Amino acid sequence: MPFDLTEFLDPPKTAVLVSECQNGVIGERAPLEGLVRSIRDSGKLENIARFLQAARASGTKIYYCNVGNDPDGWGDADNTPLRRRIAKTKGIEKGSGMGEHSDSAKVVDELTPKAGDVVVSRRHGMTSFYESGLDSYLRNTGIKTVIFTGVSVNVNITGSAIEAVNRGYTALFPTDCMAGDPPEYAEQAIRYCLRNLGFLTTSDAIAETWNVPLSG
Repeated sequence: MPFDLTEFLDPPKTAVLVSECQNGVIGERAPLEGLVRSIRDSGKLENIARFLQAARASGTKIYYCNVGNDPDGWGDADNTPLRRRIAKTKGIEKGSGMGEHSDSAKVVDELTPKAGDVVVSRRHGMTSFYESGLDSYLRNTGIKTVIFTGVSVNVNITGSAIEAVNRGYTALFPTDCMAGDPPEYAEQAIRYCLRNLGFLTTSDAIAETWNVPLSG
């Protein structure tokens, strides 16, 4: 059903969330090779970069939602198959190898944060709102709408979207700016899950509403 984006996209009340676009997750040598291919081969990484430029031009705040564990892995919970698979692939005993301030935890070069952007990191958990301070940033600055970009539809974006909706935010999903593995699964998850949590759209449609052209 068509809907009017303008009611959701007042820049002072809107935030763009960039989920886990870090070297250790989607860098060219990251261990989750399928996810790396999914976001890079599809051109979605470039789409995100252009979209972030448009968001900044509109005055919309950007939040990088990163993983940043304790540097030595102390306190990490290896309680999921995903975390154990990553540790095995990286040849480490435990944890994700995403220690805060490490090269793995840095945002990929294509999406380097700019002045005015906000970087929040979580040391535990699987989703962007968990013990990261993100909700406080958004609530204290009057944010009503969150726009999800990045990875992955499999876990972080879907889980974080549920958390956002539970907290009263409206979620927007520019489907050309998010990825999962395999791509066929991500398409089905967007179609049958995310559309029930928020509103599906595109980066072009959002930029047009902001009256800011996408570059490139």
